Amino acid sequence: MPAPRNGSTMIEGRVVSDAPGGVSIVFQGGPGETLAVGARAEERGARSSVLLGHKNSRYRIGYFDGAVLRAEPVDETGLTLRRGDGNAVGTILRGATVTAVAATGGTLFHFVPDPDEASTPDLFRLVILDRSGIEFGRIDVIRGVGGWASHRLADRNGDTYLWWDRTGESLAVPILGTRVVAEHPLDRIERDVLLAACTDIALGLRPYISAMRPGCGACR
Repeated sequence: MPAPRNGSTMIEGRVVSDAPGGVSIVFQGGPGETLAVGARAEERGARSSVLLGHKNSRYRIGYFDGAVLRAEPVDETGLTLRRGDGNAVGTILRGATVTAVAATGGTLFHFVPDPDEASTPDLFRLVILDRSGIEFGRIDVIRGVGGWASHRLADRNGDTYLWWDRTGESLAVPILGTRVVAEHPLDRIERDVLLAACTDIALGLRPYISAMRPGCGACR
């Protein structure tokens, strides 16, 4: 992963159509810097599953350096994360609120609505809280091409990249991608959990905040 200025992190994930019937999400840490690719473990009907939502999706996230992360459902509310060697990373628990828990049992993150900026027709806005309830970072979930141009600072020093303002193509899927912003570099577990959450949101259409629940027109 490239080192952003001031030590901050910005990771953009764009949903792309790979082949007839298939979609994936490509994560980049900077222009031309592919970090990982997330896809459904199920091959058949992938595009229709993205359009309709799928409650028990399995995902494979392949990193550019060869590492692999697998996300598999425990039940309707849980998604367990393991690396390619079988080592447990943690679990994402989805209920009235969504919490990420480490394999050791400690809370990693809570995902909550952005209290400062409301969601719009072009994007949902989420805040990532750490175990103490302090803001760790933010996630924008892109619903329309205009959402890519929404400006987001990575830290209080104004660290940002102009390339985030590129617009994207319109696709026949409800979510076009995600953008993760944090004021500091991510460690391996933090990165794994956040990319798994973004894949779950974008390809599984899982609602991580109330605005994304039935009636919003995007997630189910």
